[in-house]
Amino acid sequence: MSLFSLLQDCFEALSHGSFPPSDLLKQTISKGLGFAIIAAACVVKVPQILKISQNQSAQGLSLLSFELEQLALTIHGSYGFILGLPFSAYGEAVVLVLQNSFLLAQIYVLSKTSFWRPFLAISLFGTALAFISAGMVTPSLIMILYDLNNSIVLAARLPQIYQNFMNKSTGQLSGTVYVANFLGCIARIFTSLQEGGGYAMVRGFLLGLLLNGTLVSQVLLYRGSKAIPGKKLE
Repeated sequence: MSLFSLLQDCFEALSHGSFPPSDLLKQTISKGLGFAIIAAACVVKVPQILKISQNQSAQGLSLLSFELEQLALTIHGSYGFILGLPFSAYGEAVVLVLQNSFLLAQIYVLSKTSFWRPFLAISLFGTALAFISAGMVTPSLIMILYDLNNSIVLAARLPQIYQNFMNKSTGQLSGTVYVANFLGCIARIFTSLQEGGGYAMVRGFLLGLLLNGTLVSQVLLYRGSKAIPGKKLE
């Protein structure tokens, strides 16, 4: 049911002098939160993109973390698409993939990465999209991949967390992005339960909550600190 239809039902109940049923309210709040998350996701990585552009530096950013995040987001978006979930339940993954692609391009260029690394990443990403659009990824396969996605999310965040710890600095990392991710995970736990995303989604967002919370803590802890020389990691 669309958000517009849900709101209509709520207003109809109120116009008859009764409070909307709790299930209807939960669905409406969940659907509204879902679209709010997607709207916020449209700009959530912009502060990071601008910070890199302004400083012309990708210092302190773990390339591996961003590459693994791209993989995790692709699986997340594919899970919702293939299982036929409402777009409000997974749409942020689609817009984040686009922004993360731009971030990866920035990091590849500024860190003077070998040509073969971005070439391989783009080839794998394009192949995955081709398989998904051709209907060659079955619901059972995407569910298995989504269960593995928690490990990918963990692998995506740990290199950045470790690099921050070793450098005692977060470099060009934007705290705004991870605060937004942290709050988004809280909202997504609720919407996943309401929109039928399953416990695999809930587990993923709980893990994201923990990891993004750790990164936010590091941004606050190391604020204003400069990286320790000789501690750079890929």
